[in-house]
Amino acid sequence: MNFNSTLLKYFKFTSSLYKRVMSSVLVSQSNSQASTIIDRTSKHKIGICQLTCNEDKNQNFNTCKDLIAKAKDQGAEMVFLPEACDYIEKSVNASVEKGETLDGEFITKFKDLASNLKIWISIGSFHRKMGTCDHPKIYNTSVILNDKGEIKAIYDKVHLFEVNLKNGDVITSLKESDYTIAGTDFYMPTESPVGILGNCICYDLRFPQMSNILRKFGCDILTYPSVFTVPTGEAHWEVLLRARAIENQCFVIAAAQVGKHNEKRTSYGHSMVVDPWGKVLVDLKKESPCVQVVELDFALLQQVRKSMPIMNSIRSDLYLQHPIVKKKIDQEFYDFSEKIKLDNRVVFLETQHCIAIVNIKPIVPGHAMVIPKLIRHRVEDMTSEEAIDLFHTAKYVASKLERYFNATSLNFGIQDGPESGQSVKHVHMHILPRRKGDFEKDEIYDRLRDHDKDMSSGLRTMEQMEKEANELRKLFGY
Repeated sequence: MNFNSTLLKYFKFTSSLYKRVMSSVLVSQSNSQASTIIDRTSKHKIGICQLTCNEDKNQNFNTCKDLIAKAKDQGAEMVFLPEACDYIEKSVNASVEKGETLDGEFITKFKDLASNLKIWISIGSFHRKMGTCDHPKIYNTSVILNDKGEIKAIYDKVHLFEVNLKNGDVITSLKESDYTIAGTDFYMPTESPVGILGNCICYDLRFPQMSNILRKFGCDILTYPSVFTVPTGEAHWEVLLRARAIENQCFVIAAAQVGKHNEKRTSYGHSMVVDPWGKVLVDLKKESPCVQVVELDFALLQQVRKSMPIMNSIRSDLYLQHPIVKKKIDQEFYDFSEKIKLDNRVVFLETQHCIAIVNIKPIVPGHAMVIPKLIRHRVEDMTSEEAIDLFHTAKYVASKLERYFNATSLNFGIQDGPESGQSVKHVHMHILPRRKGDFEKDEIYDRLRDHDKDMSSGLRTMEQMEKEANELRKLFGY
């Protein structure tokens, strides 16, 4: 193998051939960028919008545009729109047919608006098509735009609404899964100029586990853009919003649709902003279209959290909640031991505690590894949270790799200690998609034990690994 001399100068490995050849993939210095620090003692103005969308996308966009412009004139740094702010149709078929992709006209117009007004926009949700192919269902997708018109975050609604209610002669029956695909990814909170946002949508409000996790990962503001029905809104809307604010000690912003959209659909309204103590700061009642600008006082947020530090009392040992939280792959290098650092070009997934990487010398197509981000020599050195994340991430990665590489089975292997064949003193789990006839019986275990003993042949170049990692990043939604 021909090594890149520019990379080699970063390495001072002296103990083994393995460490020398890995220099085509690994580097020995890190330069990760610090995240933006948000001032949590100041006050920030936001605009919350309420409207009554119909089937006309252009009309609905123009209404949103006017409301956002008004909020900007009143000093708002960010504006929050309700769920389904692109349109509300009369039929399931029409809802699916009119959907657009992220690069479609609807989102593009909002990008231009955000850029022109120099304002952040939370597009509560829109009907998102799956690429250009025909599909009988769509995603219900929230989009956060910064003041340059760039997409900072998206979130596909994971809890799909289903209700069958009878109120006198009025029957309310809705089943969102008839035309919507449930999201599969749980995203980290999003940094914005008005605070760290935990993005949820409507029916997610009824699942406190979700908001609890977002709070744990640092959010200051929970958002619930909604299209609540009238009977469920009258019974539950305010009490649920206040509960989520109180139990998580967060601001809650819930922009909502209101009024009659068509003969089949009417929404409750009452868009609200609630402070971390549970006080309702804004209630737009039945007004439409309208926007109100309100100030979020982060000194109050800190005071509430300091006076009652509920996060210190959480019994994670009794009720662990550790979803797979996908993070941006934004570090330049990642630790693989005290001396070895991974170039981020070989990383295709990052979670709260782990990364998934392609292999320099794969035994089978799709051979990947999942490793903790902090150096752990042995499995027993890992925290409970790290161990749970490692196994959850491995399961998640393996299921996708099996399908992607047309495999029918899987092998998992953890090398824990020198006698296990561990060449690098850091816990790592191998994931090997298997096909019929690729190995005889248990031969795979011998190959796994010995595959990195001879590193004089069978090694991939950085270009080959980067190409595969980029393909897999797309598979995992990057």
